[in-house]
Amino acid sequence: MRLPALSLPLAIMTLVSCSPVQPTPPPLAYPPTAKGEVGDTYHGTQVPDPYRWMEDLDAKDVADWVAAQNAVTDPYLAALPLRASLNARLTELWNYQRVGLPTREGGTYFYAKNTGLQRQSVIYARTALEAAPTVALDPNAISPDGTTSLAQYAPAPDATHLAYALAEGGADWQTLKVRHLASGQDLADEVRWMRFSGLSWSKDSKGFFYSRYPEPPKNKVLEAALSRQALYYHRIGTPQSEDVLVYERKDLASWLINGLVTEDGRYLLITMAEGSGNQNRLYFADRGTGRCPNVSAPVRPLIDTDDAEFAPIGNRGSVLYLRSDKDAPNRRVIAVDIANPAPAAWKTIVPEQKEALESVALIGGRIVAQYLVDVQSRLALFSLDGTREGDISLPGVGTVAGIGGREDAPEIWYGFSAPLTPSTVYRYDP
Repeated sequence: MRLPALSLPLAIMTLVSCSPVQPTPPPLAYPPTAKGEVGDTYHGTQVPDPYRWMEDLDAKDVADWVAAQNAVTDPYLAALPLRASLNARLTELWNYQRVGLPTREGGTYFYAKNTGLQRQSVIYARTALEAAPTVALDPNAISPDGTTSLAQYAPAPDATHLAYALAEGGADWQTLKVRHLASGQDLADEVRWMRFSGLSWSKDSKGFFYSRYPEPPKNKVLEAALSRQALYYHRIGTPQSEDVLVYERKDLASWLINGLVTEDGRYLLITMAEGSGNQNRLYFADRGTGRCPNVSAPVRPLIDTDDAEFAPIGNRGSVLYLRSDKDAPNRRVIAVDIANPAPAAWKTIVPEQKEALESVALIGGRIVAQYLVDVQSRLALFSLDGTREGDISLPGVGTVAGIGGREDAPEIWYGFSAPLTPSTVYRYDP
């Protein structure tokens, strides 16, 4: 049956008439914005840049302009009639408990937990799964207004200290500090100018590897071009000026350099990448098996090309397991023997599948692989020789967000969420 031509408009008119009429806000009077007579010439073409004066973030004129803009914007937004109800509903929806994947070091579990409306998650520690948690670090006590955030943390292998990084005002720059967990007090250690870097402790728990840039020029912290990132080793209890330069590449000044100590403590693995792409080079330093690892062990190339991804996931002795998309767009797991790293000697452990391999970890002597299958996650188990050992049965149709565990312990941790299920952490023991 064909509907009358007026039926749809009439329905719309009825709906509109039932809604309260919102008052029209008065027009806003924005403060004037100065224009400078500045420009550049590119290939004979003049390109004006009248607002270049705003690039000086520390200038009084810029601060005054921001304050004037806020003086117009803030009262207008505060007067919107639906603002309070929207804020209340969003607050209600956001008020639920969130827990991160645990990290186990020295027999102690460390994890992040937010009760719901805390500005930042608190880091807790448990000496056993059934033990009562204790607060290892509360970033809300460090910065009640949340302007300084906890960027990352890493417990020492013996669980006596916690290295953590703070970022101020939403900047990428991080400042490292070290906390003695038994006393809850911070050491005098302070490591600055870290950016785009991980934290990796040496096996003896005496220090950690990190990457940083040279100190930027005064008053140019947020504007200085990033160049010459280098890998350092910081020994706890010493000033940053005594940190050991482990690896740098002045010939590749714009590249990112990161270091990772294998779980057994023997090898320092160094990845280099140009920007945020997944193509990287891979180097290593054999730090020995004694009680005093050699921080200054020579760095040698393992994979000195940058035509694919070579992401370390773990090792067994000198055999290093990597996730790679070399000749495998959906990724595979390969084994490279540090004693014979020639490409001809590489072994494929988990071949490329028709589904994409998203993440992979070496846990308890097994390879745990996360695949994306028909827009949902699947967790598969493999032995170290590549034998398929089945799948982990997930709670439903959803997404795995992170895999965690140790090479010397069987338990597998993973986060899972679904459209109607908030992210939940699960423990699986094969």
